[in-house]
Amino acid sequence: MTLTAQENRRAGAPQRARPPRRSLRLDRFGLPSLLLAPLLAVVVGVVGYPIVRTIWLSFHEGEYLISGPFNGLDNYTALFADPYFVAALIRTTLFAVVCVCCTLLISLAVALVLDVGSWLTRIVTVIVLLPWAMPRVASGIVWKWIFNDQYGIANWLLVSLGFDQFQGYAWFNSGFSSLVAITIAVVWHSVPFIAISMLAGLRATRGEVLEAARVDGANFMQLLLRIRLPMMKPLLTILGVMSTIFAYQSFDHFLVMTTPPGGPSHSTEVLSLLTWLQAFTVLDQGAAAAMAVVTFVLLAGITAVYVRLSKEDK
Repeated sequence: MTLTAQENRRAGAPQRARPPRRSLRLDRFGLPSLLLAPLLAVVVGVVGYPIVRTIWLSFHEGEYLISGPFNGLDNYTALFADPYFVAALIRTTLFAVVCVCCTLLISLAVALVLDVGSWLTRIVTVIVLLPWAMPRVASGIVWKWIFNDQYGIANWLLVSLGFDQFQGYAWFNSGFSSLVAITIAVVWHSVPFIAISMLAGLRATRGEVLEAARVDGANFMQLLLRIRLPMMKPLLTILGVMSTIFAYQSFDHFLVMTTPPGGPSHSTEVLSLLTWLQAFTVLDQGAAAAMAVVTFVLLAGITAVYVRLSKEDK
């Protein structure tokens, strides 16, 4: 005859000891925090300190990374009073808009082609990734050669198609044509990663929903615009943020493809290049730090808008 729990207590039977609440809290919160502490220390040291140091330097007069006297907001007021900085800010924003739109549209087209799923697309997928694996400096040199006015492939191809005005055309003698060439190079380098990410998103949308829509008579464009892309909205938001950050941080192509950097006549200066020139050519570290902070705040604001819009659409 079995004893009940109350009879066991009365009989002095041993009871299973409950761990104290303090021990449970340590296991639930203390141990994960303890395990994450080394990683957090690395993140704070690698990411947090440079950001804090840059912000600190932007409020000081600085040369050779040494903080000079505190000057308050003088660096920021001088920046927005500088026509070259304002022009670079507007130019960078327009450049980023064009790059992001072109990158996302071309990447979507490439992803749709690769989504067919044949054995040939597997080979094409590997080929598509090659531009992304190429160093940006090397790709900038290659594209500068492609747009060379004497023996570049771009002029030869355009002349072959009947555009005789591009015979010996000097792409880097004007700001607009230089930005066109650099935009093509940046988009070419950015498309592979975005396209492969979109391909993964497209393949994740396959399932009963698409089959049901096909049975109801939905065509390719209706499936894409009304079902697949809305299902990919979180991924598209992340890719849009990443593409925007990549475009604002474009530096290597501008440095390699323009002579002198930012030329001709400052017509291709963007924020990243102007920050570098201010820091290592003019040697005004305080103004360069202020430019970096402005770029950081601008990108943080754009990212917040992306996230807000994605949440409102849910």
